[in-house]
Amino acid sequence: MDLETVWAHREDVIFPELFGGESRGIFPLSQNSFQPFPNARIDPRWLHYGVFEFAPTERRKSWLYVTSGHSNPWDLSPDEYRPEATSGAGVEFSIETQERGDWAIRFLLRMLAFDLLLSSGHFGEKPTLNLHDRIPLRSPIDGNPGTSVTNAILHIPESYPNSFQLPSGKVNILQFIGVTDEERDLARDEGFDALRDKLRSEGKFPSTNLHRR
Repeated sequence: MDLETVWAHREDVIFPELFGGESRGIFPLSQNSFQPFPNARIDPRWLHYGVFEFAPTERRKSWLYVTSGHSNPWDLSPDEYRPEATSGAGVEFSIETQERGDWAIRFLLRMLAFDLLLSSGHFGEKPTLNLHDRIPLRSPIDGNPGTSVTNAILHIPESYPNSFQLPSGKVNILQFIGVTDEERDLARDEGFDALRDKLRSEGKFPSTNLHRR
């Protein structure tokens, strides 16, 4: 099973099984996704990555957006595939939203571009994105000046499996949730579990809710 077959298996078999079959197809990375990062050197392979949108299902009431491509085993030949190893970067990213919105696609493309640049050394020794990382966006997550959600935190998905298996290796799924400055500070001071419990009690977890008082 070569790279193209692994790629197709993820998008045509695994993703529909995990997230549901109703989708608008892939929204690919483009040069625009890298504009927030000056002097970025873009690997042409990255422009084959993208984001899928999945409609709500009977089991999941939220809209779901998931990256595809980060787990591609670019640098391995098929005879080097090991199911117990990681495939590519070993991760794909996601975000759940309470309402359908193209902003979620743009956001996830930006985060994917950011992580690709981290992995390529564009930001020096900074590590790639990982569980419970707090990411300051420095602007509203949806581009609307009235939105107070200006940060994102990575956590383990709860509405669907947090990993999947490819012939080329294992892949984890890390989910972003958009938060306000105050919510970000709560996670910093008391830990992510405290923030999760607060958001859940308010009906704001695991889906990102843009409407804050």
